[in-house]
Amino acid sequence: MLPLVLSLITGGPSAVAPAVDPAPAFTKEARGDWYVLAAHQNNKNIAQGKRVGSRVAVAADGVVWHDPEKADTPLVSAKCARATADPTKKQADPNELTSVVTGSLCPKPDAKLAARWRITDNDVLLLLVEVAEYKGNRNGTYSGAAPSDVIFICQRKAVPAAQKPDPAADAKRFVGKWAVLGELDDANCARTRPQGNVEFTATDFFKRGTLKSDAKPGMDGTWKLAEPTAERGRIDLGFRSGIEGNQGRSPSLYTFHGDDLLMVVYWEGGWPKDAVDKPELRRAPELFGSDGNRNMWILRRMNEATK
Repeated sequence: MLPLVLSLITGGPSAVAPAVDPAPAFTKEARGDWYVLAAHQNNKNIAQGKRVGSRVAVAADGVVWHDPEKADTPLVSAKCARATADPTKKQADPNELTSVVTGSLCPKPDAKLAARWRITDNDVLLLLVEVAEYKGNRNGTYSGAAPSDVIFICQRKAVPAAQKPDPAADAKRFVGKWAVLGELDDANCARTRPQGNVEFTATDFFKRGTLKSDAKPGMDGTWKLAEPTAERGRIDLGFRSGIEGNQGRSPSLYTFHGDDLLMVVYWEGGWPKDAVDKPELRRAPELFGSDGNRNMWILRRMNEATK
């Protein structure tokens, strides 16, 4: 009788709490198929051509970026689990993961690396997967500046094919208010601010962090379409205020994917010496992505945006 009494008093074998299954790496809201809008690694947008709109499949325990040209070999395949929280440090993200990575972009298969993800206010998946051991100073929570990091910006809907630039038609398509799905600076994309948007009138643009049309814009200027390249449209942005200050003319690139998805790449400085004081000598970027001198907007027309 005494052992039974002691067991009840001390919380013996019958009082042992059942084992709790660890939380999955990806919650239900993140699972399923996503489609790539942009993916940056080593300061380059590696999602161009057929990789725009390529599929990222997310399961409870991992993620696969499928290569649209090689069905049998994924670009990135990561088996993921929740990272152990360090009580001495503030978590950089609520969804910190550890991963074991393979794929054609991973130079050392089965390496144990880091990953993280979040879903923004516009139902966009931000995903960072290390494909190699990280070395250096990361310049943001979701950064594709380092060779070791791949940052994805994805949406749930399939991505329409890129449209051939047509300045006459595109001038009309620009006009309106656009939700900011992704904003890359130095290949780094922080979480899109709620209600962040860019409004284009017939001659001007206004970038705001609120839907209030009378709010002072954080950035504004003029815009005018120019003769397109073979693949990209060209737009001259004339910055008056904001992070770009009053740098004036910034020859830029744009691409429409259907009528309601727009991507813009513009200079934030870093001009050749002969063009610093001579805006007429400035030329549009050659690469369609973000790095130390170029920024990128990924915009969705507001009537399509999740608010």
